[in-house]
Amino acid sequence: MNLYPIKIQFFLSYAALGSIGPLMALLLKEAKDFSPRQIALTLSISSIGMLFTPALMTYLADKSIDSRRILRFIFSITAGSLIAVYYLNDPLHVTISWTIYSIAFIPTLPLLDGYFFNHNQHLKERGEKGLEYQKIRIWGSIGFIAPSAILFFTLSGEKSIANSLWCAVTFCILSLLATYLMQEPASSEKVTVKKPTREAFRVLLSPKLIPFCIGIFFSYTAANCYYPYLSVFFKESIGIQNNHIAAITSIGVAIEIIYLLNLTNLKKILGFRGVMTLGLFSMAVRLSILATFPTLKTALIIQIFHGLEILSMFVLPIMYLDQVSGPGFRNSIQGAFTILITVPSRLLGFVIAGEIARSYGAKEVIYAGSILSALGMLIIFVFLKKDNKPENSH
Repeated sequence: MNLYPIKIQFFLSYAALGSIGPLMALLLKEAKDFSPRQIALTLSISSIGMLFTPALMTYLADKSIDSRRILRFIFSITAGSLIAVYYLNDPLHVTISWTIYSIAFIPTLPLLDGYFFNHNQHLKERGEKGLEYQKIRIWGSIGFIAPSAILFFTLSGEKSIANSLWCAVTFCILSLLATYLMQEPASSEKVTVKKPTREAFRVLLSPKLIPFCIGIFFSYTAANCYYPYLSVFFKESIGIQNNHIAAITSIGVAIEIIYLLNLTNLKKILGFRGVMTLGLFSMAVRLSILATFPTLKTALIIQIFHGLEILSMFVLPIMYLDQVSGPGFRNSIQGAFTILITVPSRLLGFVIAGEIARSYGAKEVIYAGSILSALGMLIIFVFLKKDNKPENSH
């Protein structure tokens, strides 16, 4: 398997996300003059529509619809909707365009994960050595960093934060073109599951995975609560300029790469549950420290622990899902997880953040994120019994 095309696709897709992800709330606040409640409503409404697309897109992939064609459709819609967000100013029109963008883009990462895991299984069936997911996912982290170099210049001085939208559009177009480099999706597994989405939900809602799902739900809610408002907190509470915000968050992502490269060793020492617990604990602590001591030095120091948070929320859970899935629903379990955990946590996190920001401020939003991540950590630590490698449920 030629790994360069999938590495390139991970790089470009995460770069599209990294162009506006760290700036979401600040973008809507400054470029569109949204109030905290309008920001919360826009981000929450956009989450509701996401309840359907991940399952649909991953279902189609499991039913042998070419993932590359699905990705091309996604990137076309995403680029068009972001261009609309740039030019529109009416709150309703901006919300509709943002919702279309969110609905279209949300299946991208589950599709890429499913594409990789199918190819990895194909290699194992041929007697070849399997690939480590983190060695591919690392290119997503590198891609997430890439826009910060561009945004440092395009957002400097009095330049509009809306310029970040054009950065995202550019990477969406490049992502679309990169799909033509990807190999045909692997289809070596004998598909015996007639309803892959239903089977995926059955596994996720099994007694063994309930503690995992509940703990991760609280953790994802924490992330969706604090992360969109982190840029607002950096600017209003610390005084960091727009073009430096993405650069600071990119420091954490750069250190994240070191954690990814050492994930195998961390799992050997601490086990699956141990790394999960440590990552969520570090998330709760670093958010509390940031809210209590809002200085530039603190904002830089806490980036050291960003990688542990990413391992526990966006790397290990994805690997775990592949291990508990089976032939015929490797794509669908990623999509079902998105529907069951990712989307509802976005909806709840955005609402909580918006109401707290409206009533109190961005500082209190950061504290709320810390509390929610601590709850997720406790549930994982106390109730998740399975350690190390989970067995396949089939």
